[in-house]
Amino acid sequence: MAGMGVSTWAIIVPFTKIRFALDDATLGYILLAPGVGGILAMPVVGVLIKRFGSQTVLLTSGAIFGIVLPLLTIAPGRLAFTALLFIFGISFGGIDIGVNAQAVVIEGRSGRRLMSSFHALFSFGALTVALATSLLLKLGLSNLLCSVCCAAGIGLILLQGRALVPKSQDLISEGPALALPNRATLALGLCCFACFLTEGAVTDWSTILLRFSRGASFVTAPFGYAAFAVMMAFARLGGDTLAMRHGAVRLMQVGCLLAGAGMLLVASSPSVVADILGFALVGLGTGNIAPLVFSAAARIPGIPPTASAPAVISLGYAGFLLGPVVIGFIANQFNLAFAMGLVAVLLIVISSAARAVEPG
Repeated sequence: MAGMGVSTWAIIVPFTKIRFALDDATLGYILLAPGVGGILAMPVVGVLIKRFGSQTVLLTSGAIFGIVLPLLTIAPGRLAFTALLFIFGISFGGIDIGVNAQAVVIEGRSGRRLMSSFHALFSFGALTVALATSLLLKLGLSNLLCSVCCAAGIGLILLQGRALVPKSQDLISEGPALALPNRATLALGLCCFACFLTEGAVTDWSTILLRFSRGASFVTAPFGYAAFAVMMAFARLGGDTLAMRHGAVRLMQVGCLLAGAGMLLVASSPSVVADILGFALVGLGTGNIAPLVFSAAARIPGIPPTASAPAVISLGYAGFLLGPVVIGFIANQFNLAFAMGLVAVLLIVISSAARAVEPG
């Protein structure tokens, strides 16, 4: 559900850029809205989960998420569009914390790593929508109708909500519902920051790059994000096995370096095919970063998961908050490829913090 919605948003971006005649810098400022919404939602979601349960929070956030998506395509002006994006960010924050709270319970009961496999479903949802929307646009459907189709899919998924872990089984302790960052949460938060910034850069800017910097058609431009999503899904399918066999730290280090290499390819090549290959490498590299970080956040000594996960992911969402603005500003001053190159440098640097995914 989350992957479907984010992929739909990625395809809405270039249409919005044209509809409101936005330059890269202005688009970057507007893209602040979902990041701000997500950051503000994170601490509150932890409190709501403790009171109502992750099942209720997840289903409520998902319903809002599905309603907002089609509205983004028909917003009458920039202000209304930005307000809807803010709500979009809040609802996605609720989904993110809620679904990972569910996953932590199941992973803990199984006694083995499962987080990467769960996150693979995010990637499959994103991939399905990216490919389906490209086909529907080619057949002549409007961006609005494509978004409505995605919203309908989200509604069908929400009907399965009874199968979720109930409140009585949530990992809720008597500790605080909110937690201030400590050394462990800061280290994991920085890793999450780099990962989310990279994913946000690909989600918000890959289609823009291929369409307006490389001259790809509206039908071809989503393939960059599709390649990113399919390789991310592929990486996550094997991520749990690789983490158990080679260790989470090694997997984190290799992933950061591989993603950095992919971003460097995107930054240095003017070819559409090479850029799509670069985005595929980014997906392969970043695929297991978020699952490793989220799993580690649930195991920080002395902090309950309902407090530690929002603390870590809130820092990560700063990547979504700052990323679009910084990339848009740099792209406006230089070019979008140069901005992608700076993301590559960040990924390479953050590989040195990989030991944070083995807390305690």
